[in-house]
Amino acid sequence: MSETDVIDGVTELAERYDGWIFDIWGTVYDGDVVFPGALDVLQRLAARGAAVVVLSNSPRLAAAVAARLKGLGIAPTLYREVITSGGESHRHLVERADPFHASLGPRVHNFAPTRFDDILPGTRFQLVPGLETADWVLNAGPEGLLDTVDTYEARLRVAAERGLPMLCANPDHAVYDQGVRKVHAGALAARYEALGGTVHYHGKPHAPVFHRALEVLGTAPERTLMVGDNRATDIAGALAEGMDSLLLADGMHRDRLLVGDVLDRPSVMAFLDEPGPAPRWVDTRLRWTA
Repeated sequence: MSETDVIDGVTELAERYDGWIFDIWGTVYDGDVVFPGALDVLQRLAARGAAVVVLSNSPRLAAAVAARLKGLGIAPTLYREVITSGGESHRHLVERADPFHASLGPRVHNFAPTRFDDILPGTRFQLVPGLETADWVLNAGPEGLLDTVDTYEARLRVAAERGLPMLCANPDHAVYDQGVRKVHAGALAARYEALGGTVHYHGKPHAPVFHRALEVLGTAPERTLMVGDNRATDIAGALAEGMDSLLLADGMHRDRLLVGDVLDRPSVMAFLDEPGPAPRWVDTRLRWTA
């Protein structure tokens, strides 16, 4: 814990960093509600001319996420670009410039064909309803809002037995939606790997999306801050790229870090003493000052 400091708002960090990368879910909003403190931070950074990128593990295309942010009051003038795991998945499926994507056969089975349906349009791939004729699996998340990993166990086993590669368009294992924890694509992908399946990921914590964010920002890693609520994706990815990070307690790890709505420092210390990447900073939630 010696390298991690607990802060009360990001005011003191404003001069330390030229570039800022913000997660969305659990950082800027929780489902349909934008956190007032987060909007204030984005507005203040924009007024200072800071370089800001929104980096999300959403399986949606970047334009769809940007439109959603605008509808919730987060104007496109507050950031340079939205980068999403869904958008990166789509781009790589169109370009097919690397061995993994170039090797994918034409027929794909999507675990959530009606819920997450915007990755495949514009690509050469044909959606098939069953795994028996599929060449690979698109895992953008579960079809049902309350589905669990067990809901997909039979399909995961069939796909693994057939040796189908999986593209995971959201490495998050779970999200909090209006306070309710819901399973996401990363949990299905982890189970698939446990069954012997091969998974290719787009999104945090994997390096390509961080490289893309730094390219858009035009800032050095040591002068760039990643702000997020997930130790396994936001914090791990930033650390691997030589960036500092700010972990927000009132998000994915709220049950471990908060007592009521208050940051519990002994709990934070115990949490960060466990094996895993350590953030440079910890705060209760995104805010300019406490």
